[in-house]
Amino acid sequence: MLIQLGTVVYIWTYESKVLLKKERKNLAYQLKVSSKNLESYMHQLQKELEFLSLLEVMDDVLVNDIDKRIAVLLEKKAKDLGKGIVLEVLDDNRCVSSSQKVSNRNEFLEFKTPIYSSFNPEKNIGRLLLLYPLKNLMNLSTNNPYQTLWLTPSLEFKNKVFYLEALNSKDSIVVSMLLEGKLKGWHLSLSYKKKYALESLEEIEHTLLFAFALSVILLLFVVWILSKKQIEILEHTQEVLALKRIFLSTMSHELRTPLGSILNLTQHLMVSSKIGDDEVDMLVRIENSSEHLLGMINNLLQLSKLESNSMPIVKELIDIHLVIEEMIEMVEPLIYEKDLILQKSIITQNRMIVTDVNLFKQVVINLLSNAIKFTKRGKIEINLRENEGVFRFEVIDTGVGIAKDKQKSLFCEFYQAHSTEIKHSTGLGLALSQKVAKLINGNIQIKSAGIGFGVDAIFTFKSL
Repeated sequence: MLIQLGTVVYIWTYESKVLLKKERKNLAYQLKVSSKNLESYMHQLQKELEFLSLLEVMDDVLVNDIDKRIAVLLEKKAKDLGKGIVLEVLDDNRCVSSSQKVSNRNEFLEFKTPIYSSFNPEKNIGRLLLLYPLKNLMNLSTNNPYQTLWLTPSLEFKNKVFYLEALNSKDSIVVSMLLEGKLKGWHLSLSYKKKYALESLEEIEHTLLFAFALSVILLLFVVWILSKKQIEILEHTQEVLALKRIFLSTMSHELRTPLGSILNLTQHLMVSSKIGDDEVDMLVRIENSSEHLLGMINNLLQLSKLESNSMPIVKELIDIHLVIEEMIEMVEPLIYEKDLILQKSIITQNRMIVTDVNLFKQVVINLLSNAIKFTKRGKIEINLRENEGVFRFEVIDTGVGIAKDKQKSLFCEFYQAHSTEIKHSTGLGLALSQKVAKLINGNIQIKSAGIGFGVDAIFTFKSL
């Protein structure tokens, strides 16, 4: 950049910038005139096409009276227009008549207009097409033999019109402009040989090219250094993530075994006749704590499997009405224990889907449990709807709600929107549920108007 800046200063200090500005201004004016002429010609072709479509003979498309009248008319009009223009009449994308056979439509610029019945102007009976050969756009010319006028196609035509390329401008002054109308997106360019227009700038032009080439080399070198560093960082990050997954998986397996033994021994002691009521109460606490720890470990283990894409999916045909009713029955005692009102509306039609029933239950039970956990009074509403194969399971509660600034982080691992109010929570529930939902072709949305306005949890899913 410093080299290029120094070169620009050199040019504007020692060379005739007035002459350069004047020549570019002249070229820009000539280019504007040429663009208007070209756009006017394209507009004229469209008008010719629209006029032709209004002729009564076009009604033959409607009555299928395909004699030689349309063909003769198209051939005569195409001949009048010249330049290899082809006219076609289409009915429901079927060619009814054409002024000549077209082997490759990609070599033409297409103009089209609808054909309406003369008896019923609102009835569309077909289309009239004008195919303008793209090769004509290669033959643009100017009055000055040292100037070159050319078109650069839009992205739509780049692959089709590979022969319409910009000329080499290293020895020319070039101005360009974007066209409108039928050639919208195309660039019209005009160049003028420098040796005829600005001979004094040839040496400086070489200097600019040298500076540009050097800048490109320096830029590529910097990009190569940065990309190499980024690759090293990415490889290190991937290695760290792999080690984290291995650690979580190993730790989870190692902790589950002793915890399982603690739970078994605790439950065995609880039914022993030698244990008194006080000891039973302590054992219940031990059991609850152990189950809580086991649940946390299971979540970490499942998270590790999801991140490593090793979570198996067992597909089976299920009745979602029965499965959801089963989940509701499981949590009903918790709902009624808190004196909450339960309202439910579950579809009875189109109930069979293919999914992993265990993963599906995990998502549903998590949404129901969250609604119960964060609702102290009021009601819990459960809805299940279906629309064109997409199911919508919705749990609406009147609980504490969620602040709007916290809602965007709800699906982040270990994030807790109510960490001060709710204890013994890892913040993995929603994150895991969202990952599991996506695994079974679903998605979870959590909506809330804010603190004190409850939560609307939506689980949308489809059959696998």
